[in-house]
Amino acid sequence: MKQTTLVIDAEQVREIIVRLANDAVRELTQNRKKKMVDKLEFHMALQKKLLEIAPDFCCYGEKEHLIPHVQENGRGGRIDVAWWTLADRKLLAVFEIDSTIRTKSLRKILHADCSYRFWVYYGNRKIRDVLETLDTEQKITIIDFSIEFRKKDQWPPKIINEQIVMEL
Repeated sequence: MKQTTLVIDAEQVREIIVRLANDAVRELTQNRKKKMVDKLEFHMALQKKLLEIAPDFCCYGEKEHLIPHVQENGRGGRIDVAWWTLADRKLLAVFEIDSTIRTKSLRKILHADCSYRFWVYYGNRKIRDVLETLDTEQKITIIDFSIEFRKKDQWPPKIINEQIVMEL
């Protein structure tokens, strides 16, 4: 079987994901009287959008892909989205979507046997130190932007440049 090598431009993927995040917020709030979105709803919408764009990269997407032996006790973990090449059915890229810093997420990403590893982080904390500690070989590409989920009485959402600020 002929092997296909696909190259993904990480900066292009970053721009696409920021656009998809904006689209997800817009779509989720479009027909609502109170324009509110919760974290889980946003997470699932972005996950769905990543699955939908996989064919644009000659891939098919899988949600909640199992990564074996991630934890010290030998248990596995699930990656939010995985992209498999259409041509030779190889795992090409994984995406983990988080609003908080989770070392478990980074371990899952690092255990994935693929060429591209993306951590989509939409929290407000500094993440570079954590990433540098766990990802010493710099295998993970960070796609970070801020979404601020606030209390219901503070609305409407603010979208600033690449920064999405949501209020719940």
